[in-house]
Amino acid sequence: MLWIFSIVSFFTNTPNYSLIRQTYQKAITSESHVSTLKNLTESFKNTDATAKAFFATSQAFEAKNATWVSTKVKYAKIAYSHLNQSVSLSPNNVEIRFLRFSFESNTPSILGMKAHIQEDKQFLLKNTKSTEPLWTIMKSFYQNCSDLTASERESLITR
Repeated sequence: MLWIFSIVSFFTNTPNYSLIRQTYQKAITSESHVSTLKNLTESFKNTDATAKAFFATSQAFEAKNATWVSTKVKYAKIAYSHLNQSVSLSPNNVEIRFLRFSFESNTPSILGMKAHIQEDKQFLLKNTKSTEPLWTIMKSFYQNCSDLTASERESLITR
């Protein structure tokens, strides 16, 4: 079934966001879906800010799943760069801001990849709605996010 959606996306030259989001949700907890997420987004990473952000997230998952520290850092740098580019291309996109916020929140401080946490947090506090396509994932992340205060967490999850 996946290959049918991939072929349709290839010929229409537009990302299948529904499939990308479903795959992203699966990749959060299952390594086996990371390469699928990468494959669904890689061909669009230079033409679509949202696809670029999901591609970056696939690289973040690669970093998380890598064994060697040097490999983890390599993938994290790729993810960080693509996420920042995505935000530059579409600064008012809640989904992209969430992907960058969640990446930076889960990155060790020693890597120096937490430069936008406060900026993204303020943006998300002002703009997140319960109608976001990733709402279920966002809500779950916010409930456990140590970069949010209790009142910020409550504000985000009760929308």
